[in-house]
Order: sequence, then C-alpha cells, then structure tokens
Amino acid sequence: ELKSKLEAVTKLIPYIKLVKREKLALHLDKEEEYNELYTSDEVDRLFREVISYHIDPDKCQACMICLRKCPVEAIVGGKNQIHVIDQEKCIKCGTCFEACPPRFGAVKKISGEPVPPPIPEEERTIVRKSKKK
Repeated sequence: ELKSKLEAVTKLIPYIKLVKREKLALHLDKEEEYNELYTSDEVDRLFREVISYHIDPDKCQACMICLRKCPVEAIVGGKNQIHVIDQEKCIKCGTCFEACPPRFGAVKKISGEPVPPPIPEEERTIVRKSKKK
C-alpha cells in the first residue's frame, strides 16, 4: 500500500511544481523557515483537490493541437478522431487546456469529482458535414 501511495505522489510531482511554483521559488534565510512554508491543511487540500483534465467528446474537433502539445503524449487520437486523455499518463500540467482553441473549448478542468470514462474507440470518429455549393 505504501508503494502505491508513493507512486501516486511521484506521478503528481509535475502538478505540484506547477501549482506551488511561487512558494517553491522562495529562498528563505533560515532552514527552519522551510518547515513552516506549507501547513498540513494546505498539503491535504493540494492532494484532495487535484485538477484533472478531460476532453469533452461533443466539443472536440480533432484539430490535434492539444495532442501535439502534450509533453508526455498522454492524448490519444488522430485526424477525424475525438481525442481522449490517458489519465494514467497525464501529469496534470494543463498544456492541453491552454492549447485547445477557445472556439472549441473541448478541454475541461475537473476538480473534486471523478473524470468521466473515455468514449469507446469505435465511437471516436468525427463525421464532418460536407459543404453544399
């Protein structure tokens, strides 16, 4: 059980670095001051309110921008395929959220609730409507 908890914490290191970057950048005069930098409530909240990201299949246009920008290749998809975030690979950095064009708004931030399950692979194809002349 300890091993699985350590693995979960290790996986969250990039997320923690992003969320706490301001405090992590501080250079304190006395070593003891670092012990008081984070309260136990703050640490508990950090792990309780971990942000996850989910691609809304109804809004995804398969533009591949988020897929190409993901630093850990956690987004599965292709041309004309609704993209899906592999939650096991995702480091919760928010790159996909920032990269998704606002006109689509397909990437959603989720906190305090489970991430919806990915849509089945056979339902991921986007059928584009042809433009009539």
